[in-house]
Amino acid sequence: QFLRRSITVQQRPAARSSKMYMFAALLVALFALTLYAITSPPTLVAPEKCGKESGLNTPHVVPSLGKPTVGTPLSSREYDVVVFGATGFTGKLVVEYLKGVRGVKVAMAGRNEAKLNDLKSALGLDFDVIVSSATDIDALSSLAEKTRVLLSLAGPYALFGARVVEACVRSGTNYVDLSGEFFFHRDMLDRYQETAQKTGAKIVVAGGYDSVPFDLGSQLVLRDLDVKPGPQGPELTTVVSLVESCHGWLSGGTLASMIEGIGATLSGVLEGGKSMKHSQDPYIDVPEANDCTRVDTEATGWGYFPRYDRIVEDWGIPHFMAYCNSRVVRRTVHLMRQGRVSYSEGMSFGAMFDATIWAAKEWWKGEIILMPKPGEGPGPGVMKSGGFSVKVVGTRGEEQAAYRITGAGDPGYEFTSKCVATVALCLSDTSCERRPGEGGIFTVGSAVKGKSIRERLGSVMVGDRKLMEFEKL
Repeated sequence: QFLRRSITVQQRPAARSSKMYMFAALLVALFALTLYAITSPPTLVAPEKCGKESGLNTPHVVPSLGKPTVGTPLSSREYDVVVFGATGFTGKLVVEYLKGVRGVKVAMAGRNEAKLNDLKSALGLDFDVIVSSATDIDALSSLAEKTRVLLSLAGPYALFGARVVEACVRSGTNYVDLSGEFFFHRDMLDRYQETAQKTGAKIVVAGGYDSVPFDLGSQLVLRDLDVKPGPQGPELTTVVSLVESCHGWLSGGTLASMIEGIGATLSGVLEGGKSMKHSQDPYIDVPEANDCTRVDTEATGWGYFPRYDRIVEDWGIPHFMAYCNSRVVRRTVHLMRQGRVSYSEGMSFGAMFDATIWAAKEWWKGEIILMPKPGEGPGPGVMKSGGFSVKVVGTRGEEQAAYRITGAGDPGYEFTSKCVATVALCLSDTSCERRPGEGGIFTVGSAVKGKSIRERLGSVMVGDRKLMEFEKL
C-alpha cells in the first residue's frame, strides 16, 4: 500500500502538468484563430467557372432604345425636375438648393397642397405645385409624364416607392431617389426591369450619401486600374472602402422611415418579399450574377467582426451602411461589365471614436437631438460643419490605385440633398447622362458619366468648401 500511494503521489504532478500543457495549447490555438479572423477578409469564390460560357465576354444585353416608346419625348416635357415629397426635412433642403440653380424648370409635388404652398411662400419659390399621393397611380402617371426627371424623397420606399417607380416606368421618365433599402431595389428589378428597358426609363437608386461616394470612388479606382467597361477575363480586382471620418446626425423623419422600413420588410409588405436568408446574399441586387462573377461570399465584404485590413492598412468594423452600399457597387460593376470585382466596406476605429466625441459636443451645444421627432433634425451648425472622408483602394495583381473622397456638410442632409439634386439635374441633361434612352434599374455610377458628375459635384459649394472632392493618393 505504501508503494502504491507513493506511485500515485508521484503521478499526480505529471497528470496536472499534462492538463496545463493541453490548456495552454488550446489558448494558443484560440489566439491564432482569433488573429486569423481579425486580419483576414471573408473568403472569395475561386474562378473555376470563368470560361466563355460564364458571361464575362458576352455583349451587353440591354439594347439602346434612343427615346421612350410611351409618353411625351423627354425633350418636350414641361419640367426638368419634379421633386416628389418636397415638404419633408430633406425635401425642403432640395428645393431650397434648386431655387438657386439657373435655367432649370422645377415643380414641387406631394399629397398636401397646403403644406406645399406654405413651403413655397416661406422660401420665396416660383416653382409650380402639383398634388399627388404616393399610392394614386393615375395621378402619379400624369405627374411623371410632365417631367424629364422625377426626384422621389417620399420614404420609406418599401411602403411608398413602388407606385412612383411604376409611373416613371410607364411614361419613360428618368427617376432618382435616396433609397438605401436593398430589398426595395431587388423588388423594383423583379417588377419593372423588363418594362423600363422597353420604355427607356432610367430608374436610379441610392443617390445620396448612400451610396454615391462609395459607388463613384470604386469606379475611379477601377478606371485607374484599367478595368474598362467591356469584356473581362477571370482576373480578380479587389476594392476596399474605409470611412475615415463621419460627422452628422439623423432627422425624426429618417428615424421613423427606418423603423417603418424594417417593419415593412419583416412583415412581407413587399410583393414577392425576400426572406432573411436573402438579406445575406451579396448579389441580391444582381440577379444576373453567375458562378464566375459571384466573387464575394459575405454581404459587406468586410466580415462580421472587427479586423485589420491589409489593403487600406487600418483597423475597422463593417460600415453601418455597407449592406446597402456594397450591393449598389456590385450592381454598378455588373452593369459596367467589369468582371470579377471583390468589394468590401468598413469604418475605422478612429472614425468611430471621433464621431462619438463630435456628436457628444454637438449634443451639448444643442445642435442635435438624440431621438428627434418627425420634422426635427440636425441644427444649422451641424448641417454646415458636418462632413465625411472615405478612403477607397483598389488592387489588381501588383497594381494599386487609391483615392480619398471628402464630402462637405452633414452627410445625411446637407450633403445628400445637394448630391441627389445634382444627380437629378445630370439625368435631365443628355450630355451628362450615360447612354441616353437606355432604360432599366440603374445606380448613379452606371447611369451618368463619371467625369461629368464628379465635376458637377465639385462645383457645388457648402460655405467655403466643395460639396465633394476626389483626391488621388
